[in-house]
Amino acid sequence: MIKTQNLPEYLQDYIEEKTEIKNLTTETTKKQTFNINQFIKYLQQNQITELNTKNVKKQIKHYRRHCLKTRKNKRTTVKTYMMNILEFINSEEVQEEIQHEPIKMKDIIEVKTEDPETAKKRIEKISLTRKQTRLYLRTIEETGNKRDYSIVKTFLDSGIRLKELVNLNKTDIQAPLNNKGLYTLPEDRNEIIEVHLRTETTKGENKDRTTFITYDTLININEMIFERISKLRKNKKGKKHKIIQRNKAEQEKTREELFTNHSNKRIGKRAVQEIVKKYARLTDEQIEKNNIDCPINYYKNVSVHILRHTALSHYAEILTVAEVQTIAGHSNSQTTDKYIHTDHEHMKQKIKQNHIQNY
Repeated sequence: MIKTQNLPEYLQDYIEEKTEIKNLTTETTKKQTFNINQFIKYLQQNQITELNTKNVKKQIKHYRRHCLKTRKNKRTTVKTYMMNILEFINSEEVQEEIQHEPIKMKDIIEVKTEDPETAKKRIEKISLTRKQTRLYLRTIEETGNKRDYSIVKTFLDSGIRLKELVNLNKTDIQAPLNNKGLYTLPEDRNEIIEVHLRTETTKGENKDRTTFITYDTLININEMIFERISKLRKNKKGKKHKIIQRNKAEQEKTREELFTNHSNKRIGKRAVQEIVKKYARLTDEQIEKNNIDCPINYYKNVSVHILRHTALSHYAEILTVAEVQTIAGHSNSQTTDKYIHTDHEHMKQKIKQNHIQNY
């Protein structure tokens, strides 16, 4: 279910991601945004307070009739409206919240339920394997950019949404901060650190949520913070070494936001999307340069949503559906169930490990 008043926020995220992936012109973006906004205004004017799995198809059909009968739009024009609206309604985030099956132009009212196994295969196609994930992370690591590496590691650990990541505050990570604004690491390297997602930053929810990052990712975040307050300087022998910048170090002590841009302000959603795509392109270049056997094109397939799906798919290997649902922030367990894949090799390894531990 999505409240009608929240649809503009979903639309903004949808247009940003689509523009990034498909390189849309400004004119195309404006037209599509306008067409979808007209549908949202129609819902508001008719006091439709929410879109849910029961009414979404009916409301799209009503709007189509409104365009033809009341506004006297041409059928070809209305068809364009419907194409834009349906693509938005069928987009990942919107579909996930409304809990509807993909709606086709030719059949707005009657939509057959997607076979559960088909849904799982669809999710599998948009998730990275562990090997593919390692290759992507290694590409980022080799550039030495601590912030970008921490951002991607946080996505892959926590499975959070784009909006949730950019709105993370330092205090949302449940590890104590020292007087320098750095995190105090747990004594146990196997410790899993909680990440608190505040109600105002979560999408389509009315409650706080908790997810997790690993000890190693917390180290990466500390390295990012240290890089943020330091700079390279040459010594008398010409060797470069990092020195603390006093002003930035003072700012860090009271800094609220976790991830920042080059202006030292909270990073934006578009910037994060560009970071993910940047390293997807670099990974493809590494694959070609080193003649690596890899079945996917990273630039074409990897996005912020794919990193989230990858994390949730990995969680689904070790947790129950209800537990993954809680981490993901899904309003319906049917959405979460799509992430549960039967990996026979992984099952064998878990059974083998259990056997070793018990005997």
